[in-house]
Amino acid sequence: MKEHIPYEEKSGEQPDFIVEYEIDLAEEIKNAKPGQGMRVDFLYDGDDPQVEGTHMIWPEILDANGHVIRDATPGNIPKRGYANMWVLSEERREYHHKRLKVGTRGTWWRGGRIAYVTVVQINPFPC
Repeated sequence: MKEHIPYEEKSGEQPDFIVEYEIDLAEEIKNAKPGQGMRVDFLYDGDDPQVEGTHMIWPEILDANGHVIRDATPGNIPKRGYANMWVLSEERREYHHKRLKVGTRGTWWRGGRIAYVTVVQINPFPC
């Protein structure tokens, strides 16, 4: 098993927000095996990836008890669940914290849709 080290352990920071997700692979990537540590982008619902673009906001999948799953084996995450979300670009963090609200919908994207997501918690923006 390849172990995933939680981003919170690496950075000492809290995730920016938490989503509820449901894996629903687009036809063009139907054989993908989403797993912990995947580097997918975030696309806001209603945005066009060719116009507004996608955003470097990475998920970190949680288990049924709310703990980060450490097993990084591809395909080894639940089809539905919750994930911490991490805004990678410090310069874009304020933009996202202004745009995100509980209930905001989006998509995990990597050459096509990986999952539908809904924001369920926003963590405080560090001052």
